Amino acid sequence: MIRKGNLRDISSVLRIYEDAKSFIKSYNSPQWQSGYPNADTFYDDLENNRLYVYESNNEVVACASFHSYEKDYDNIYEGSWLTTTNNYMAVHTIATNNSYRGKGIAARFFKYIHKNFDVASIRIDTHKLNVPMIKMLEKNGFILCGIIYLSDGQERLAYEKVLKWNT
Repeated sequence: MIRKGNLRDISSVLRIYEDAKSFIKSYNSPQWQSGYPNADTFYDDLENNRLYVYESNNEVVACASFHSYEKDYDNIYEGSWLTTTNNYMAVHTIATNNSYRGKGIAARFFKYIHKNFDVASIRIDTHKLNVPMIKMLEKNGFILCGIIYLSDGQERLAYEKVLKWNT
């Protein structure tokens, strides 16, 4: 079950972040290896009403944040977004507890967005060495659109999944 995150979720979400950081480090990607995401990320997402969690057997086992706008997506290089509207949902800090990885929870978050938000597409970015994330995105119908740069200058692969073409 997907629901809005709340303050009681902090220990579970921080544990999920740490699991994800260890997993990403295991295949030598530098993504998420300099402190982010952390408790500040949790509180910022909670305060801005964009933290979502996935519960299984009354335990929070995955999390994600949904942003209705991402300034880092304003400029895309070596390609273009599939849609030209700003009517998209950007997904950040999507992560799953180690024991639930590979069970389709990310796909459930994407379906949740499709059913609960009136957006034309979902956009997401990842590091070029985050091969498990790239495979998951491609499996879920995301298309590589180009490269974006984060506000700190880091390069990321930019993906988009169109939910409806007529907006």
